[in-house]
Amino acid sequence: MSPATPERVVLVGFMGCGKTTVGAEVARLLGWDFHDMDTLLEARMGMTVPEAFRARGEPWFREQETALARELSARRQAVIAAGGGAFTVPEARAALREGAVTVWLRCGLETVLARVPLDGNRPLAQDRATIERLFDQREPLYRLADRHVDASQDPPEMVARAVLAALR
Repeated sequence: MSPATPERVVLVGFMGCGKTTVGAEVARLLGWDFHDMDTLLEARMGMTVPEAFRARGEPWFREQETALARELSARRQAVIAAGGGAFTVPEARAALREGAVTVWLRCGLETVLARVPLDGNRPLAQDRATIERLFDQREPLYRLADRHVDASQDPPEMVARAVLAALR
């Protein structure tokens, strides 16, 4: 990368767009650390994201997510996969953007619906109508990312290379 390489790359986008898979590949290609916010939160909370939503509610979960975003803003040479809702919270979005280049992994609704099973593992993916509503609400916020990369069709390795190209 060039001398203008950011301190961090933060991948944002809707559930099912590939943030975790693509993020790990981007980190590998850069030789940087990779941090998946949902995985870190689950370890810290001692419960899964769906369990946290059920036990403590979404507002509490978003507080935990925002605190983690602030902590991660101090990391250098790191690729971060933000949770699907993290970039929709103004305080978390500000922390994620600090010193970083944010990249929206963009997928169409039909791609998301094909990738996200309605099996209860994603607390906000109860049914198609809920996913469609969230998708419409969140898309304008994801557009605030510094770069946009289509993640609808290509395999993760190609999307990761597109992310690197978008950073240049």
